[in-house]
Amino acid sequence: MAKKDKNYVSFWFWFFAMFVTAIPCIGIVMVLVWAFMGENESRKNYFRALIVWMLLFFAIWTTAIMLLGLSPAIIPKIEEWLRGTRRA
Repeated sequence: MAKKDKNYVSFWFWFFAMFVTAIPCIGIVMVLVWAFMGENESRKNYFRALIVWMLLFFAIWTTAIMLLGLSPAIIPKIEEWLRGTRRA
């Protein structure tokens, strides 16, 4: 009898997981549950990587929003710097 790989993840689980993660709020909770619970290392690593990607995109979006919010203060400084470099 062949031993079943404990890290095997079926097509139907991925189908279900993608559906669940698309549901607002519930999806985020389930990503956390799947990332830190259970014995399947492959599934846990995938969802941990997904969390890192979400944090990375959150950081990029936060930075972009902060820069856009500060742009009225930054743009005159950039224009002043450009005028100074053109004269030299």
